[in-house]
Amino acid sequence: MGIGDKKFKVAFKDYCRTLNLAVKISRLGAGRYGEEDKVVWGCILFTKLCTTGRSLRKLLDHDVSKEYKLDWDYSSAFSLTRNMMECYQTLFYLCFDDVLDEELKARKALFNVHDYYSRKIFFSFVSNDIEIERENIEMEELVLNQLKENNFFKSLSEQQKNQYLKGKNAFFISREEIEEKEGMYKNDFRYWYKFLSSNVHSYPMGFFRMIDGDRGTGVHSEVEEKYSAMALELVTVYLIRGCTNMLSFFPDIKEKMSPQEKQLLSI
Repeated sequence: MGIGDKKFKVAFKDYCRTLNLAVKISRLGAGRYGEEDKVVWGCILFTKLCTTGRSLRKLLDHDVSKEYKLDWDYSSAFSLTRNMMECYQTLFYLCFDDVLDEELKARKALFNVHDYYSRKIFFSFVSNDIEIERENIEMEELVLNQLKENNFFKSLSEQQKNQYLKGKNAFFISREEIEEKEGMYKNDFRYWYKFLSSNVHSYPMGFFRMIDGDRGTGVHSEVEEKYSAMALELVTVYLIRGCTNMLSFFPDIKEKMSPQEKQLLSI
């Protein structure tokens, strides 16, 4: 990915155009619940992608012509950018990846197992109700059996099966592998994901030399502007990928797109 070359104004303008198109596609595809299961999940996750994208736009909607420029926060922009990357990867994994039906069912079953154990841990902090625990046991058996009875899951090694049945993994493949399936370079993804994460969390890379680096103080600086532009460039790539794949579900939407919108997606 050739990220980091655009000025902030250009990156923001390009991002807004792409986001507007994404929202348009989301609205035109909404409510088509008669479609197959992966289309429904596609609409839900693409809506989440657009919603987070609108929050990012609000955060970075700066008038860079003003002499005194407040409320710059590249770290929060990085957080939303990483969120959108993860959302798109889940969208691709559950909806666009070209896998056999049985594997797709296994992926959804594994999501259910992960969801069950995540909720079980969460509610254990606030409740010890015996009746709820009894219901939990029944639900646990149900979600585990859905996964155990799947033919794709049965083809895995015993070690893999035992690992996935613990509910700690939501995916059968890594995020790097998801990127590679769309022809992206995994090291590019690793670089950007690590860069975003280090600044999102209060890890040393996120705040060491913060003052020397002229960033993270809430006011405009060259670094703040550059990092914000990088976030916009990066997430625009994921929005374009999402829009392109959603049109494979709803090809009729192309007829309602302007030439300029089609040009954005190179179609």
